[in-house]
Amino acid sequence: MNTYAARTAYRQVVFTRTLGSTIKTHKVQLRILSGSTSARSTVTLDAVMVTR
Repeated sequence: MNTYAARTAYRQVVFTRTLGSTIKTHKVQLRILSGSTSARSTVTLDAVMVTR
């Protein structure tokens, strides 16, 4: 998923997923893919929200 933006955008949801009620554990991974240019190599994770 490419989340590049020419301008800063605040409070943007870039991914959402609804899981079934039978799933008891979850794993979230944030990966920086190789091939990123030095100008676009910064990743900031602002928040993760889990609701039940």
